[in-house]
Amino acid sequence: MAKKLGSDYRLFVRAADGTAFNQPGGQGNLTINRSKNFSSSATKDTEGVDTQTPGLRTISIKQDIVPDLPDANGYTRLETLDKSNATEVIQVRKKPFANSDVVFECSMYTALDNNDFEQGNSLKASLTFQPAAQPTVDTLA
Repeated sequence: MAKKLGSDYRLFVRAADGTAFNQPGGQGNLTINRSKNFSSSATKDTEGVDTQTPGLRTISIKQDIVPDLPDANGYTRLETLDKSNATEVIQVRKKPFANSDVVFECSMYTALDNNDFEQGNSLKASLTFQPAAQPTVDTLA
């Protein structure tokens, strides 16, 4: 089995008019975090062992970007979503990045977490996406 490359996956954001998905320029590391919360099911009968029951799963996406401006339908669109607290459909696609290559899709909130202004380096930005609804596509799991 061949290894998959991280560069074969890219993030896309739905356009404001809802007709297309656009790829923000300057994408770097992309991470989809999935964790499962556990609840204690221990009782006095378990004799000091904290048994656990699986609960809700938490999903978030982290995207590092070196903005390639102007990028009205990419990075600037993400800035607008961050400021407005509006949800938008976010996709992750595998190469060759066609409409049929979606491996993750979800209505999500956008948070522009950090901007790094290091002397002598390109400006870097970090974005985090949190789900507003259940993913409609999630084939990475």
